Amino acid sequence: MYKNKTVIQIGSHVGETQNDPIFKEIDETTQLVLVEPVKYLFEKLKSNYRQKNVIFINKAVSDSIGEIEMTIPSPNNDYSTLPFWASQLGSVDPNHATGHIPDLLVETIKVETTTIDQIIKDHYIEKIDLLHVDTEGHDYIILMNYSFKIKPQQVLFEHKHMDGLFKTGVRYIDLVYRLMILGYKKVYQNSEDSLFELI
Repeated sequence: MYKNKTVIQIGSHVGETQNDPIFKEIDETTQLVLVEPVKYLFEKLKSNYRQKNVIFINKAVSDSIGEIEMTIPSPNNDYSTLPFWASQLGSVDPNHATGHIPDLLVETIKVETTTIDQIIKDHYIEKIDLLHVDTEGHDYIILMNYSFKIKPQQVLFEHKHMDGLFKTGVRYIDLVYRLMILGYKKVYQNSEDSLFELI
């Protein structure tokens, strides 16, 4: 339970899904920063969270402030016939979504970008208890370009596509090494995600 904690989640989707690690673990005392670049998902995200201490950011997080192109699952899909995670496949990799579901309807959009450091600056964040990154392959870019001037107590990220679709390799090793140098240890890993804690 993230009582009295500060949580930054990058790639929040709509929040209330069976694979979201924070939705059921927070309460009114949790300070939340939720980042989701896809507009139609962002609107659902805002309606699913009714807590007061929530900052919603409708941007993509990357290595710089500017603009990025994403390929996203179209809202025109019939999601009742698709896996529950079908709408979670928005990515900077244009082949990412259809690499999972070949006949998925996709769209290309341009979205504003920000960085973790800029989010911290903009919202006067002084501590981070959990930094959760789930960006369908962009996690490496995001985390390797964060200064870690504020070190989260926990860093949870998706490694499954870090070196390409369904590939985990050199980039993952590189990021793990950086986290260890910064004083983290791996405490959990499954087929998709890795959790590191500050020693």
